[in-house]
Order: sequence, then C-alpha cells, then structure tokens
Amino acid sequence: MKELEIGHIYWPAQIIRGTLTGVLTGLVISLYSKAIFIFTELNQTFPFLVFLLPYAAILTHYLYSIFGERYRGSTVSAIDEINNHKREDRNWAESQIPDEITPTMGLVAFIGASVTHISGAAGGKEGAGVQIGLSCSSVIEKTERYFARKIDNAYDDRSDYYLMSGAAAAFGALFNAPIAGVLFGTQLASPKATRLDAYLTCICSSFTAVITAQSTESHVMHIDSFTPLEINLRNLILVTLFAVLTGLASRAFCFLLHKFKHKLDEKISDSMLRVFLPSILLLLLSLISLIAFGTIPYNGLGTDLINTAINGDAEIKDFIIKFFFIALTYASGFIGGEVVPLMVTGALAGWCFASAAGAECGAFAALGAIGLLSGGTNLPLVCFILGFELLHYSELTLLFLMCTISFIVSGQSGIYSHQKLPYR
Repeated sequence: MKELEIGHIYWPAQIIRGTLTGVLTGLVISLYSKAIFIFTELNQTFPFLVFLLPYAAILTHYLYSIFGERYRGSTVSAIDEINNHKREDRNWAESQIPDEITPTMGLVAFIGASVTHISGAAGGKEGAGVQIGLSCSSVIEKTERYFARKIDNAYDDRSDYYLMSGAAAAFGALFNAPIAGVLFGTQLASPKATRLDAYLTCICSSFTAVITAQSTESHVMHIDSFTPLEINLRNLILVTLFAVLTGLASRAFCFLLHKFKHKLDEKISDSMLRVFLPSILLLLLSLISLIAFGTIPYNGLGTDLINTAINGDAEIKDFIIKFFFIALTYASGFIGGEVVPLMVTGALAGWCFASAAGAECGAFAALGAIGLLSGGTNLPLVCFILGFELLHYSELTLLFLMCTISFIVSGQSGIYSHQKLPYR
C-alpha cells in the first residue's frame, strides 16, 4: 500500500495509534469516573467517612512510597518528553516513554484518587485521569513496539504522539468534550505552539474515547442551564474587569497552594507527619461543617457548588471555606487534580462578583469557572472550547475574552510545571 504522509507522519499509523489509545482510555476512564462518582456519593451519604481522612492521607503517602514518588510527577515527565522529543537524539531500539509512565502508574493514580474521594478530601479527578490516559497510551505504544519488532525489527518511535493522544483521550472522556480533548493533548506541553502534527492522532483518540465512554454510560459532570450574557458595552466592561480579577485570583490560587505546601515541607522534616497534620485540620473543618450545616458540601469534588453558584444560591463563605478545604487537601498529599477545584472556586468567585455588580449570577459563575481554569492551566483555547462543550456557554465572544484576558493576567503561574509558555 502506498504510504500517505505529512512530513514524517504516516496517516494510517497515526489513525490506528489514536483509535486504539482512545478505545482503551475511554474504557478505563469510564470505569474510573463511575468509581469516583460512587465513592463521592458514598461519602456524602455517610459523612462519618471523613474520619478516614488522616488514615487516607497516610495510606496515599505509603502507596507512593512503595511504588515510587516519581509517579506523582508523571504528568511533568510526559510534558518533558513531548517537548524534548527530537528524532535525531533517540535510541530507536528502545521505547522512549519515561519509566514514570507505565501501566502501574495508571493503577496507582486510580487507587490514589479513589482513596481521596471515599475519605472526602476536596480533590479533583482529572489529574489522575490524565495519568491514566498516559498509562493507557504506554500500553498501546509498547504493544506496537513488540509487534513491529516481530515483523521486521523496525520501530518508528513516536512516544510524543502517544503521550499527547493519551492526554487528549483522557481529558475528552472525563468532560465529554472531544474538541477540548484534542486541544488539550496538542497544547498541554507547549501552549505557545499547538502541535498541529499531532492533530490526526489526537482527533482519533479524543473522539474515540468520548464515544467509548458514552457507550458505557460514563458519569460526566452535570451543569445546570443558565442564560449567557448579551454583548453590550456594560457586559463588555464587566467581563473585562472580572477577567483581570480572575487572572490575579489564579496567580493567588497557585501561589498559596504551593506556598502552603512548601512551608510545611520546610517546617516538618518527617514526611509522614507532614501529611498527617494537614489531614487532621481537614478532618476538623469537615466536622465543623457537618455540625454547622448538617452536611459536608465542601468535601469531595464540590461540583454541586458550581450549580449552587449558577443558580444564585451561593454565599461568600462558600468561596472562602472551599479554598481552605482545597489547600489542606493538596497539603495532605491526596491525589486527584486541580482542574475541578479551580472550576469550583472560579464559579463561586463569579457569584461573588455578580452579586457585588448586580449582574447575572449564572453567567458570571460559568465565566468564573472557565476563567480561573484558563489562568491556572495556561490553556485559554482549551478552556474556551470546554466552556462551550461542558458548560454550554453559547455566547462565544465574551467567553473568549474571559479566557484570554484571564490567561494573560495570570502570568507564569500554573498547575502544570515545565510547560513552554509564550513568555519563556
């Protein structure tokens, strides 16, 4: 068969790689999403499970001490591999996917995130989900390498494409957002330069993963309906002002989370005690919340708080308390991710701004969720599409303005280290 190519990329190989990665990732992410949903519901139904928080923090720490702390930074390793993958520097005889990105990494991330949510820690799920996607891509990559050697002992190593397709598939399946998944996979490592050469692979993986997850009835975040803002001078000014404030809030969010954990690392030498103490504080806050409100609304993913903000039923205390829950969860070493916590905090910030400005709470809650995420991830185009696909924000002009201004104002801060940003 004649090889169809764009540069050095062969279409048939990329289609097969992306599709197989998408199918496997879609199946595993569907199982993962269902598990997190069940554990979250279980924790909300039986609030006394928050007493597991200190033990869960210790268990998570012990889990990574056994399998290797390197798995915590596997997303960073993937970013480095994508950015540094130069064909002339590779050893074609061996797989180039780093040792941190293995099937074991995906299993550890799955277990770690499950422990986080069954105990009621205020973590996300997409960080571990992306690691699972990367892990699935490593399985397909190693399988291709094995069969390629069996056939003719030749192997065209392109682990960067596998890593991008795995990230794309996981993100798309997690949020039921295939286009955002494609952009996430091609921009995660280097937001300053979209990897157009990987579009075919990431399109196949992201769309296939979403279709696979949908066919298995994967649980996806539900966002209540709201009315987007109209384009007029007042709303243009308000959105611009809010985007600037959100960009600054993104800086503060990332700085405070890392600063708090850094201070704990400085003050407490014993690693076990370092995760135990903040988990005790998290338990105390959870018990205070349970006594005061009769429930634990700030534990877990907290996606209900997004809908609370959209429906105009939030309060300023929700924003403050949720942030402390997130900070203590991060300091306790729990696994999950920061994307959903960023969205929840941003939605509550949007409600606060709308209440002060006398504006529409639903629209600004949605804009806040996407805007804070844009600043925190340094991926404005991904967040722009996610706002449309996940939140169904249909007025695209103000949504685009929100994402881009927040990203610009947020500067070099972000939850994904080692990204190649435009100003570096």
